[in-house]
Amino acid sequence: MKEPGKAILTTGEKECTAGEKECTAGNNTLSIRSYDFTASSLNITLADFTEKLSRGKNESEVFAEEIEQVIALAATFLQPKAAYRIINRSSPDVDSQKQEVPDLHLGALLSTKLLETEKIAVFVCTAGAEAGELYGSYLKQGDNIKAFFADLLGTIAVEKTLELLYRELEKECLGEDLHAGYAISPGDCGWPLTEQAALFSLLPGNCCGIRLNQSMLMLPQKSLSGIIPLGKKLKREKHRCSVCSSHNCPYRN
Repeated sequence: MKEPGKAILTTGEKECTAGEKECTAGNNTLSIRSYDFTASSLNITLADFTEKLSRGKNESEVFAEEIEQVIALAATFLQPKAAYRIINRSSPDVDSQKQEVPDLHLGALLSTKLLETEKIAVFVCTAGAEAGELYGSYLKQGDNIKAFFADLLGTIAVEKTLELLYRELEKECLGEDLHAGYAISPGDCGWPLTEQAALFSLLPGNCCGIRLNQSMLMLPQKSLSGIIPLGKKLKREKHRCSVCSSHNCPYRN
């Protein structure tokens, strides 16, 4: 973690640096869109914490000073990153050996929903190892309150990084009149977490500095991975309930 005061941000700095890289995964050459965003582009505010906290505005107002201090410190070194690869969705009549998308065991209902897609964006994004380091530094200081908010900030940061990835992805898809659906991650909607390995096989190793441990969990912890369906008839719904087979979920809409 960088020392406080050694900010990586400057007034007027670009929100991100981007590039298309030719990488390899196994014997395949991959075209990957990668982005290094700035902490300021995430635009994390007190209102973001209010939405996450169980007591909402009351709780965020009580701890407003601590939250603002965590936000200010994180802004000096947070380094969010994102990358995606767009691949064609294989048709049922295509030879399985020629398919770009492996069998990711998405579940019958989820697979049916994916029939509406023409392409799929395989993605990863992360708030970076620095988010976890900030949390750990507060724990070492015995400041459990700020440690809690630092952990929450990491969650907010990676979610906002995904939003920035969406923005870049939608720009690329405009020319083909494709629309992005809701991102789906291993562990969601009956998609086994063990499928992380298959998902990561579609991307270059150490993409965005993210790796899998033996439990198929991502390191850094504040990271997201998954697929974003792309199609002319798709729309990004507020909830993923339409593609999920869990009818007893308390959050179902």
